[in-house]
Amino acid sequence: MNDQPVKAVLTAIALTLAACAHQVPKAPDWAREVQTAETREAHLRLARHYDEVAARMRADAEAEQRTLTAHMQRPYVNYERMIRLRAWSEALIRDYEDAARQSQAKADYHRQLAGEARQ
Repeated sequence: MNDQPVKAVLTAIALTLAACAHQVPKAPDWAREVQTAETREAHLRLARHYDEVAARMRADAEAEQRTLTAHMQRPYVNYERMIRLRAWSEALIRDYEDAARQSQAKADYHRQLAGEARQ
């Protein structure tokens, strides 16, 4: 019996399984730096990153507030839909503001660590 067709099929299956195997995503640079930050410069970079995240979250909250205000000024929209939209938007605004506060706290923490870190 010739084993060559069997080997070819098994090789094809192995290659297919290897291609489908779960790939671990590469962590962003800032995520790796959080784990390895020891120097003043590293902590300041992280503080700037978290400041940027906080600013984006505040901007998103403001944009959602403007959208909500615009929708609430349209009296011809179905009342039930308006109530659902308002609840959804208010929850989204709270989430954005909470994320901004958390990011700002992390930025402040890394600035504090930068002050204590070695050069």
